[in-house]
Amino acid sequence: MTNKSIDYLFVYFNARENRLDEGKNSPEEFFYGLQYFKRIGLNSKTIEYKYKFEKKSIFYYFLKIFQELIFFIFRFRYDFINIVNKQSFLQVNKSNHIIITNTRIGHSMIPYMIYSKIFNKKIKFSVFAMGMFNISSKYKIIKAIHKKFHKLLIILADNIIFIGQKEYFEVLETFPKYGSKIKFLPFGVDNVFWSGKVTTTKDNILFIGNDSNRDFDFLIDLIKKMPENKFTIVSEKINSQVENLQNVELYQGSWNKNTYDDSFLKEIYDKSFISLIPLKDSLQPSGQSVALQSMSMMVPVIITKTVGFWDTDYFKHGENIYFINENESDQWIQAIDDLYKNEEKYSLIKNNAKKLIDEKFNCEYFGENLIKILEN
Repeated sequence: MTNKSIDYLFVYFNARENRLDEGKNSPEEFFYGLQYFKRIGLNSKTIEYKYKFEKKSIFYYFLKIFQELIFFIFRFRYDFINIVNKQSFLQVNKSNHIIITNTRIGHSMIPYMIYSKIFNKKIKFSVFAMGMFNISSKYKIIKAIHKKFHKLLIILADNIIFIGQKEYFEVLETFPKYGSKIKFLPFGVDNVFWSGKVTTTKDNILFIGNDSNRDFDFLIDLIKKMPENKFTIVSEKINSQVENLQNVELYQGSWNKNTYDDSFLKEIYDKSFISLIPLKDSLQPSGQSVALQSMSMMVPVIITKTVGFWDTDYFKHGENIYFINENESDQWIQAIDDLYKNEEKYSLIKNNAKKLIDEKFNCEYFGENLIKILEN
C-alpha cells in the first residue's frame, strides 16, 4: 500500500448505510467483503450513491443532459450525476484501491479511472461486473456499441470480477487480450446471519425476487394451478395479479428500498418449506443471492437451470439443489410434490445445501479470496 489514508474504498448504490448502522441485524453479503476487510485490519471506507441529487448546479444539468443523450442514442445507462462530484473525487483521490460493486457504477466511474492514469495517481480500480451481455436491444449496432463501452471499462480497470462462472467464461472468450484482468469469484452469503431455527411448521412455498430475469408470469400461472398450496411472495413486481388468490401471502417491496428489514426476511425463510426461483434464460447469474440464502437457512431450492447458472461444479441436482430445465408447470408441480412426499430426499438436499454454504459459499470465504485477487 502507498501512504494514502484509505486502503480500500467500497462504492455502492443505495440501501447500505442503514444496514451498516444495524450491525449484525443485517447480513454481510451485499457489502462485497467490507466487514471482512475491517476484521483483518484494513482501513476500509464506503461511498453510497442514491438516485437522488439534492443540490443541483449547472454542472449537474450538463452531466444529466450528457448521460440522457447517451442513453437516448445508445441505450446505455450512466450515472454521472450521482458519482462525478467534489465529495466523491476527494474520497477517491486519497484511496489506494476502489472496489466498485456493480457494472453501472463501474462505467460511471470511468472519469476517475482516466484521471488516475493521466496524473499517475496509482489508484487501482476493481469492478464487480454482472449482466455485461444482458442487452435488450434487437439492433446489432447497439449491441456492438455496448461491447465497445464494456471493452473501455475492462481496459481502464485493474480487475473485472464476475460472480457467475458462465458469464466469466463468456467475457474471457470475448476479450482474450485482457484475460489477466478478468476474474471469477464465487459469491457467498452471511451463513452466520442466515442460520435458521428448527421450526416444525414449515409449509409455505416461498418466492423472493425483483430482477427482470425472474419469470413472474410463469410463477403466477403456477400458483393458480396449485390452489391447495400456500405461497409466500416477497416482490414489488407482483401485486394485482394475485390479489384475488386465497393461497398467496404477498409482501410488496425490495431490498434496495429497505421495505422490510433482513430479520423479517429471515423469519420468512424460517417458515418456508421450499424456495422457488423460476428464471428466464440469461447469462446473468440471476437468483444467486436468494438461492444461497435459502440454502443457508436449510430451505431447499428449486430453480430453473439457465445458461448463466453461476457454478455448475458444486451445485448438483438432487444432492444440494433441485434443477428444472424448463418453466413448464407440470415439471415444477412434479418437483414440488417430490420434495413434499419424499422426506429422505428433502432432508438430503437441505443438509447438503447447508454444508456447501458453510464450506464454500459464505462471506468469510468470499473475503479471503477477494483479498487474493486484489493483492495479486
